[in-house]
Amino acid sequence: MDLTHLNGKLRYFIVVAAWASLAAVIYATLSKLELVYRLYYLLAPFLNHPSMQTYATIEHVAAYAVVGMLFCTIYPRSLLRVCFFLFLFIACLEVMQTFTPDRHSKLGDAVEKMIGGATGAILITAALRWKRTRHVRPTVEPG
Repeated sequence: MDLTHLNGKLRYFIVVAAWASLAAVIYATLSKLELVYRLYYLLAPFLNHPSMQTYATIEHVAAYAVVGMLFCTIYPRSLLRVCFFLFLFIACLEVMQTFTPDRHSKLGDAVEKMIGGATGAILITAALRWKRTRHVRPTVEPG
């Protein structure tokens, strides 16, 4: 399924969602740490009250998986380019965190985010390819 074959409104929605998710990640990464704690206390009851470190890992992987999925939906034949863009983007954001007063940059956080982004990108690429090949294969009638 190529995005060019989608309905114009759906295509527009996915493009806006992809860039909005990237903006949200930038904001969440560079904003005061208070935002992260507010989200944790809001979501913790639904996640069975994980430790803050476990919550951070879940948050990193999930957020970047969504970003990876959305960008690979926009660019379905550019998995490697999307992953390269995400990895570079994540590395730059981690470096930028060192300039914020209450944030820190950790290699482990960057790796978690990269794993999430790559996983999301790979999953949606595989799903789109499966859907595309599933419709192309001719059906063979028994007999």
